[in-house]
Amino acid sequence: MSSSAFGDLRARLDEVRTLSALDPARSGDVSQPSVSNAVNRAAIVLLTAHVEGYLEDLVTEALDRFVENAAPVERLPLLLRALHAEHHLKQIAPISDRNVRAPRIERMFAAEAPMWMTGAVAQARMIQARLVCAEMTNPGSREIGTFLELIGVRIGDYLVRIGANASLSQIDGLVHRRNQIAHGEANVTGAFGDVDTYLGIVSALAHHIDSAVAEIVQSICGLGAAPW
Repeated sequence: MSSSAFGDLRARLDEVRTLSALDPARSGDVSQPSVSNAVNRAAIVLLTAHVEGYLEDLVTEALDRFVENAAPVERLPLLLRALHAEHHLKQIAPISDRNVRAPRIERMFAAEAPMWMTGAVAQARMIQARLVCAEMTNPGSREIGTFLELIGVRIGDYLVRIGANASLSQIDGLVHRRNQIAHGEANVTGAFGDVDTYLGIVSALAHHIDSAVAEIVQSICGLGAAPW
């Protein structure tokens, strides 16, 4: 079993394969290097975008499971709860006028207090997936680790535990090349072999991440079996 996000990722990766299949070099035609380069540079950018989309979909799915299974708020990750309060604090902090600031503080406590009450359970109105997903930026290894920690997943520790600790750092090569292309570095080339390698890296890493998130959702919600 896998998450819905992982199922959608398969379709996302198929789109990358469809694009990269347009490279004439795959059929032995090396007479159009500019076409090959353009196709595979585009595939690298698209693949990176799909990694980010998968991660956001997966975290949203995990948040939905917290709500569906009425997870006790005290078992929700501290970082997740704090993020929702920080959203208000960022707006309040620049205000020096106490008369203006006071009602905003009141609204913050009214909105976020249930997230900090022992005995309360997760409800849809408490958790803002859009706010959480806004924390996902470039999907490099460090950013992935920081993002997943918001839902309680220490992906580095998990990968070490299952003997796949090298898989996370491998994503950095893809993201670095995507950044170079996106920032207009025309001398950065792409070949179909690169795309195929990155597809393998993404597929393997996503599988591990999917399992790690399932494990934390099961633990936080107290489920008898993994949610997927």
